[in-house]
Amino acid sequence: MSNTTQKPPGNDVRLSKKLSWLLRHGLKKEGFQIQPDGFIKVDELLKHPHYCRDYSLTTLQRLVEQDAKQRYTLRKNPLQGYWEIRANQGHSLEEIEADQCLQLLPSAQEVPMAVHGTYYRHWNSIKSGGLKRFQRNHIHFATSDCCSNNVSGFRSDCQILIYLNVDKVFREGKLQLYRSDNNVILCSGLEDGSIPPTYFLKVVDRKTGRNLEF
Repeated sequence: MSNTTQKPPGNDVRLSKKLSWLLRHGLKKEGFQIQPDGFIKVDELLKHPHYCRDYSLTTLQRLVEQDAKQRYTLRKNPLQGYWEIRANQGHSLEEIEADQCLQLLPSAQEVPMAVHGTYYRHWNSIKSGGLKRFQRNHIHFATSDCCSNNVSGFRSDCQILIYLNVDKVFREGKLQLYRSDNNVILCSGLEDGSIPPTYFLKVVDRKTGRNLEF
């Protein structure tokens, strides 16, 4: 489905945030059957006591259509024909398998740029311990350092841009990079869930363009 830049009404913003939390983090807590690729059946969502009053298939179609960040995929199951929905990225659910819902990238040529946006309040921690995925399954990177070129990947008000050394990532082979359906580059990090600063290509103050030491 195509997206639109039209700003959704306030109630749709609330419904989208509620849906985003559910599909990224809350499915297990709410008792849904989670497929390895992250999809759940729309029928189950529409029958759930916490969601049946807020959502219909028409509502879901509208939310997906209007979502500027393309957070969701809503489709008919290719084999069974029932409607199903998932979040394209941002999961914290261990039941969702990266190889089932993301495209594994085979070479650096597939990733001309991978850039992570952050804030000065996090910079000292990142310098010492690297980027961390914390409770999420992956660390997120945009494919452009121009916010208007990105559907998703970093917030528009971020202060610092961290560029991933993609050539080193593929040369050493210790990290795997994936691409989501909404063109976000994802990496689960090393075993401890981090990407050390040794994998940074450069770090830039977004406002001034000044290179930061790390």
